[in-house]
Amino acid sequence: MELNSLLRLSDQGIQSLLPDDLRRLADWCWDYGEATGDARYCSLWKALDRVVEAFTDQGHVTNEKLEHLNLVLARDLPGIVSEKDPASASMQARSMREALFGPTL
Repeated sequence: MELNSLLRLSDQGIQSLLPDDLRRLADWCWDYGEATGDARYCSLWKALDRVVEAFTDQGHVTNEKLEHLNLVLARDLPGIVSEKDPASASMQARSMREALFGPTL
C-alpha cells in the first residue's frame, strides 16, 4: 500500500497527499527501511520529513519550491522504488534528497 502512495506522490505531486498522510508515509519509509535493512527508505524518510517540516513550520511552501519538489520527485522516485539493488537505490535516494534540499549531514 505505501509503495503505491510513493508512486502516487511521484505521479501526482505533494498536493495529492494531506499533510498527515505525508507524515505517515514518511514514517512508514523509516519503519520499512529499518525492518528490511534497505537504506533507500531511510533516505526517503529524511527527504519527506523535510517536506513535512516545511509545511508544519511555515504553514506552506512557495509555488516555486513546490514545483521544484514535484519535479524532482516525479523524475527520481519511480526509479528509486523500482530499483532491484538496494545499494544502488540508496545512492539514488541520497542524490534525490540532495537535489530536493542540498547536501545535509
